[in-house]
Amino acid sequence: MKYLVIFISFFCCLAQAQEALEIEYEEVSIPRIIGKDGKEEKLDDDFIKALSVPKNYVLQIEKGKSVFSKIEKINNSQGNASVTMYGIFSYNFEQDFNQNKMKQEWMIENKKYLVTDTISTHYKYELTQEKSTYLGFDVKQAVVKYDDNNKSIIWYAPSLPKRFGPKEFINLPGLVLKVESIRNGIIDPSYSLKATSVTTKDHLEFKKLFKAKEISKAEFEKLRADYNQQSSNEHQGVDKD
Repeated sequence: MKYLVIFISFFCCLAQAQEALEIEYEEVSIPRIIGKDGKEEKLDDDFIKALSVPKNYVLQIEKGKSVFSKIEKINNSQGNASVTMYGIFSYNFEQDFNQNKMKQEWMIENKKYLVTDTISTHYKYELTQEKSTYLGFDVKQAVVKYDDNNKSIIWYAPSLPKRFGPKEFINLPGLVLKVESIRNGIIDPSYSLKATSVTTKDHLEFKKLFKAKEISKAEFEKLRADYNQQSSNEHQGVDKD
């Protein structure tokens, strides 16, 4: 009985130690622009090359909570050039599956908001019988179909914390490690999101979201609609001159 207690205690400690994880991901996302004629427009080669540089993210997980954030790299280029971005942009987010709540950073022009919402599944998954290995983990396949020619293949690890994943790829029976877009039956290089490392931690210091006014999703959607309407009116005004 003494040995049984020791074994159970060791197993429990091991499970707790594995509960805190940091997963790093690389994402490549190249937009597809469809013209008024319904055909895809060819992008400039330099533009494609710039967008093909992977963006790096980290997913931190501990005790039913997670933070997904972009890894900002130091720009060592010379000069004082800066880029001002206008529009609506989303950034890092945190999720608490214990409370079924999430917060996400958003910016409209240069004003910051923290949008609160319940956690919901963005996609309808089809679980398949396909199995493989990735980064040394046994993974299973799920599919998201957008139309007859476009879908995403998702690989998740059942042995790692369930429901967690990068971006909107969540609520699967395992941790999502790899996402690839498939177009006309072949891998489409326009989008991929792949884990590059999975690291066990004794404890995590979650990345903090920026400080901003917290608003509901309904409030944010109203702000988004007002902004889009204002932008549309301004463009129409320019066209008339």
